Amino acid sequence: MISLDDMMVFAKVAEKQSFTQAADDLGIGKARVSQIVSKLEQALNTRLLHRTTRSLSLTDAGAHYYEKCKMIGDIATQANAETQDVNQVPSGTIRISTPSTALVDILSEFLHRYPEVRLDIIESDSYSNLIESRCDIALRASSTLEDSSLYAVKLGYFCDMICASPTYLATVGTVDTADDLLRLDWISHHIVHGDKQLTFTNNQGQTTHLAHTPKVQVRTAASVKEFVLNDLGFAIMPSFMMKEELAQGKLIRLLPEIHDLQIPIYAVYQEKAFMPLRVRALIDFLKQKENAFG
Repeated sequence: MISLDDMMVFAKVAEKQSFTQAADDLGIGKARVSQIVSKLEQALNTRLLHRTTRSLSLTDAGAHYYEKCKMIGDIATQANAETQDVNQVPSGTIRISTPSTALVDILSEFLHRYPEVRLDIIESDSYSNLIESRCDIALRASSTLEDSSLYAVKLGYFCDMICASPTYLATVGTVDTADDLLRLDWISHHIVHGDKQLTFTNNQGQTTHLAHTPKVQVRTAASVKEFVLNDLGFAIMPSFMMKEELAQGKLIRLLPEIHDLQIPIYAVYQEKAFMPLRVRALIDFLKQKENAFG
């Protein structure tokens, strides 16, 4: 009978594309790893790996077998983690990348609920590589997720809006059409909107393009908001960042018939099987806060 442990050894070799790295990760000798893989191939009567002195690659059969081994490993690890976590309390540090300080209230509520959890927060609007930045979770606002190797949970939607302060609008006159925005100064979030053209999308999916040059370019949504509140121009901003200011009349929404774009926000993470209880608790908590993002 083929051992599940041997299957997991093969899966590690396939993942690392190296006997040496797999042996290091598993804490066993390289010769033992090679022996296990050879034994598997004999038992299956199938070559799983192409080996040369310089490289290692999966055969078609090996690739298919690896996917099945990985699936079995994920299920086993998840079962063990869930069983171990039954009577545990979330604790320890979660490293999270988030695009906005506007989510501080939500994260504060999570910390009150789980006082043994600590947060290490990276505030950044740029694409966050989870591996390089050593993040457990990244919150991403995007219509498309560019990295298919990551897992993602949709937390909800927010609305992208054009807005400006009433003090600034009093100096520039009425704004009734997209072309009227050409008379106004544009505060651009360079990472999101660039510096040459604005694109507006209404709730019917119709788009309007407007060539414009920004008065100010910044790289965080928080900076965009501050420049707009300082009466320096208009900007496109996410609804969750300016709920309070809209309610208080400190900001005014412009041309909702031109731009009313719903954008999903995701919690993105690397692995399901090895996810600590504290990270699962945060994802589950955020999923319950769908209305907080709108």
